Amino acid sequence: MPTSFSRTTRSLSNDTSGYALLSWLLAGLFLGAWLLWFFFAEITVYEVSSEARLEVERTAHPVAALIAGRIISAQLHLDQPVEKGDVLVELDAGSEKLRLQEEESRLRALPPQITSLQKEIATQELAGDEDHQAALAAAQAARARHHEAITAANFAKDHERRLSKLSASGRVPLIDVLRVRAEAHKMRAAADALSSEIRRVEMDARTRAHQKQAEVEQLKRTAATLQAQVFTTEATIARLKQDIEKHVIRSPVTGRVGDVVSLQEGSYVGEGDKLGSIVPAGALRIVADFAPASVLGRIHSGQLSRMRLDGFPWVQYGMIKAKVNRVATEIRDNRVRVEFSPESLTASSLLMQHGLPGSIEVDVERISPAVLTLRAAGQALSSATPQVVAAR
Repeated sequence: MPTSFSRTTRSLSNDTSGYALLSWLLAGLFLGAWLLWFFFAEITVYEVSSEARLEVERTAHPVAALIAGRIISAQLHLDQPVEKGDVLVELDAGSEKLRLQEEESRLRALPPQITSLQKEIATQELAGDEDHQAALAAAQAARARHHEAITAANFAKDHERRLSKLSASGRVPLIDVLRVRAEAHKMRAAADALSSEIRRVEMDARTRAHQKQAEVEQLKRTAATLQAQVFTTEATIARLKQDIEKHVIRSPVTGRVGDVVSLQEGSYVGEGDKLGSIVPAGALRIVADFAPASVLGRIHSGQLSRMRLDGFPWVQYGMIKAKVNRVATEIRDNRVRVEFSPESLTASSLLMQHGLPGSIEVDVERISPAVLTLRAAGQALSSATPQVVAAR
């Protein structure tokens, strides 16, 4: 009997399962390929820092005021080439210079005084020697007179003894004996006086020698005091020169002025105020700051990296290839410093200069997508756990 759906019936009778099998086969192939890629392929994992910059290998040197003062001249301009030791800023040192002149005048006056004292000491010592020789001569003459007096006294005593014997026999008057006896006593007293004179001459000589020695020692002390003043004045002059030199701010290295504050003659700067910085010439390096968790234990020396400069689109200028050179082991301001050595600069290397900012990515490892997915899931769960605990 005829049916109402003849066309549908014929379509169903002509339909076979070949298309479905082909579809399932293709889907299985895609799934298998995806699983192979998911579990066995390797993809590169990068740690990225947007706080990267180009720097010269030699650190830029700051220019700062060592002491407070008033500016009397300033020769510090941006991008100015400077040599090591060039005067950049000069502060007022008028009072120090006046004090230096005073000390130098005092120093010039001290050596002539010391020379005069040394001559006086030599004269006093010579006078002391001559006085000693004179005292020796006077003592020698006194000894000679004393010897003469002793001889005369002994003669008078012998004469008095002989006269006494003659007087006893009545041949010499008694008055003559008494006269000779008195003369003998007089001679003895004169000898004793000359003996005291010898002691006095010797005592006077020693006293004058001691006084002369005291005067010489006093002169030597004065000379030593003046010599100490010379040393003190020289030290004061050296200190004043250092203080004056502190008023002159010089370039610490050869390079170019990379930074400068507004300086005007007559303005006042405080001690330690930064006036600018000098960027020395040298090869460039890359410096970046990373979060501690992304660096410690993950970034090591020798790893490959690439830097994109903020001021130069990487599609047009390319990227700077580099290798990790040094990694800090201490955390500062919650960041870790990493230094890179550029392997090659872009074609526009003439544009590369100190201070250019950018971002850098470091090739830290190669893992499969499955491991990366599991790691991401673990991090998501670990970050969500504190929120669950807080909600409880």
